[in-house]
Amino acid sequence: MVDWNIIATAQPGRDRDLLQELNQLGDFRRPGFRGILIGRVADVNQFLEAVRQAAEQGMKWVEALARVLPVEQIFRFTPETFEAELKAAVAPFIERMVAGTFYVRLERRGFKGRIISPEVERTLDTYVIGLAAEHGKTLQVSFEDADYVIVAETISDMCGVAMLTRELRARYPFVKIR
Repeated sequence: MVDWNIIATAQPGRDRDLLQELNQLGDFRRPGFRGILIGRVADVNQFLEAVRQAAEQGMKWVEALARVLPVEQIFRFTPETFEAELKAAVAPFIERMVAGTFYVRLERRGFKGRIISPEVERTLDTYVIGLAAEHGKTLQVSFEDADYVIVAETISDMCGVAMLTRELRARYPFVKIR
């Protein structure tokens, strides 16, 4: 599956149970990393609501779910092209951001030692602040209840990117950032 819009992380040892349940809501599979599932759903908002309602109803399968990330864009990369590709993917988020706080979080699976998450996060923080300034917006990095969290998660040579607002994270507590 090259086209996915959801990353789900299972509780340890529960990915098989979770995969079975999530496949009732979309097309999910294991991409080869323990506890990670990627999937395509027809409507991300409907999917998030279905998971929220299942949690509220106390459905047991939700206990297998550690977290969910709705993905807005995916791209293939090499370690050499990663930073430029990520900047291009993040740039459109500026249009939706207003003055406030944000931070960038990169969860890397693969390319150990070749892509250094804290370095990429700092570079992207600086890039977003500069790009926002070009658009007349003032953004500051803050890790405490930020207005926006820009999340990038790599799975081998694929990266999924999303911008999570404070409101989205509050409505869907299972949309978590590591």
